[in-house]
Amino acid sequence: MSHEKVKARVYTPMKTPHLRNGKGFSIEEIRKAGLSLHTAKRLGVSIDKRRKTLHPQNVQRLKEDFGRIIKLTEIKGIGATAEKKLIELDILDAYDFINANLNELSKTVSYSRNTLKKWQNEAKKLLNK
Repeated sequence: MSHEKVKARVYTPMKTPHLRNGKGFSIEEIRKAGLSLHTAKRLGVSIDKRRKTLHPQNVQRLKEDFGRIIKLTEIKGIGATAEKKLIELDILDAYDFINANLNELSKTVSYSRNTLKKWQNEAKKLLNK
């Protein structure tokens, strides 16, 4: 996923407020969009921890750009046990799994390279929908 840096839109705290580009998204906006803070950081989303406001247009923007977060268990063939092993290796979702080096991964988990390749192809199908 090659995204441009997504900018949050905020209102200026003036007598006549107007929209401007913000420093980042509030924690509440990120959570409402269905992202964890860890995932948001990994995806390159700017986070402004000082902001307390929640603007619906920012939540919508996050959902449109990063709404395709697919859990590992949604990939055909990956169960809870395999998901647990992959999460321990910092592979948190389908996007991470697609970008993983299968040769190195097959050495650290008890699954063959062919099995991992099948799962990787399934993950690509899910992300392309």
